Amino acid sequence: MTFRIAPRGAPAALALLLAAIPSATQAQSAELAAMTDKIFAAWNSTHTPGCAVGIAQGGKVLLTRGYGMADLAGARPILPGTILESGSVAKQFTATAIMLLVNDGKLRLDDDARTVLPELPVYGRTITFRHLLTHTSGLREWSNLVAWQGWPRGTRVHTQSDAFELITHQRALNYPVGDYYSYTNSGFLLLRTIIERVSGMPFTQFTAQRIFTPLGMTNTQWRDDFTRIVPGLAQAYSRRADGLHIDMPNDNVIAAGGLLTTVADWLRWNDHLTKKTLGAGVVDSLTRRMKLTSGLEIAYALGLTVNNYRGLREISHSGSTAGYGTYLARYPEQNDLSIAVMCNVANAGATGLTHAIVDAMVPGLPRAAAADTIPTDLAAVAKLVGLYRDTRTNTVTVLDTARGRLRRDGGAAVVALRGGGYQLGASRVQFTTDAIGRPVTLRIPTSDGDTVVHAFMAAERWKPSAAELAGIAGRYRNEEIGVTFTVGAAGDRLTISPRVGVTDTLSATYRDAFGDSDETVWFVRDRQGRVSAMHFGSGRAWDVVSVRMK
Repeated sequence: MTFRIAPRGAPAALALLLAAIPSATQAQSAELAAMTDKIFAAWNSTHTPGCAVGIAQGGKVLLTRGYGMADLAGARPILPGTILESGSVAKQFTATAIMLLVNDGKLRLDDDARTVLPELPVYGRTITFRHLLTHTSGLREWSNLVAWQGWPRGTRVHTQSDAFELITHQRALNYPVGDYYSYTNSGFLLLRTIIERVSGMPFTQFTAQRIFTPLGMTNTQWRDDFTRIVPGLAQAYSRRADGLHIDMPNDNVIAAGGLLTTVADWLRWNDHLTKKTLGAGVVDSLTRRMKLTSGLEIAYALGLTVNNYRGLREISHSGSTAGYGTYLARYPEQNDLSIAVMCNVANAGATGLTHAIVDAMVPGLPRAAAADTIPTDLAAVAKLVGLYRDTRTNTVTVLDTARGRLRRDGGAAVVALRGGGYQLGASRVQFTTDAIGRPVTLRIPTSDGDTVVHAFMAAERWKPSAAELAGIAGRYRNEEIGVTFTVGAAGDRLTISPRVGVTDTLSATYRDAFGDSDETVWFVRDRQGRVSAMHFGSGRAWDVVSVRMK
């Protein structure tokens, strides 16, 4: 199907639009504009932030349009040419820079990254350039590490050299190289340094000379100095309890993100990927999906995700930095349909807005078959209530029946399936139990076909006594991030301070563990039962150890 033929059952106005597209590129179609007006209605306002959207097909721009305000204080609207920040959509440009160096004969993807980065520790298995590009290196996420230092992003200016030193100071990985996919910006920050060392020029200069200028991306540049005035740049916002606040990136860390651009430049970029302007060897490599050491092929390729949306092959990436949210996608089998959405408000949902455009332009796409569920016997699932630890990230999932159904962390319900088993959200999950029916594990599949095991830890939350918390309190040193933590108690909760003036207060989960579904802190004991170390775990930094000081 292409947009030259109206699908059966399409609304009459849209059918006429689709039939007329080849001759309608001289001006924006009123019907297409009406469609996007409806989709972006929540942001079509003079008192909210909003989004810019661009749509192209067959190499021709069909629509560029802006909704909402680029600057609420200055009453400046978002226009098609408004500059916004990319978030992680920038990764495909960094990957392209690496592939240009490969094409130049200066790199090979499967060579040891230490040939260019001798500062990188030896971790057992070799980390290659390909591992850095595909989030399979095992490197810990740098933003988690600076947060544990007491300086989350947004609280001080981080630089490339800061991040580089922190990343290369880590003596352990999340997992053996190549075994899993775990999204991390750290690999792409290292790729920036690799590009600079191999090319002999600054990253910003190399990408401008080899990518942006040749492809006519005249409104695209990197945020290598966040204080620089960029004409036409939209402010970014996030919503708090008292209303909207400015939420701008205030660091100079780029390559994993930090690209300033327009929807028109993104449509131009996608068109060049389709035409392989930079060479087939460069472009084709970007969409070659990665294989783990197990042989499992994942959706992530080189700075791009190659997946399906409702049966359509989708080559895409999402982005999020401070208050910016973005999505760039192309659908080769739909006559190279290309959609760019860039928003300056954190909760706009650029991915969902993009998919709403696809749904409207390609009616009749199949939806996933509904699960064959049956009424769930609350008494039967009550035995599954408890706390489960993700055996990779060490974060904790809580299943409880406080709202009349078995739910995960108070959200998605566990629903019984006809024929046995359970559905959790969109996933079919599996519980294993012991001989007397007590839960042992919860197995949850990933979108790549992998399965993550969650180990049952306790039926209810641990309620530590004052004496138990006193036994945990103390000072813990982590040399990898250069911090001595002070651990104490506040009532029945744990306090952790990485530096003066910064304290996090955590509730208990299972015995000797504290936190929530995003982050867990747990303590281990020596043979005498004395607490000897404190561990941090999160989705992108699985197990960071701090040793108790005597």
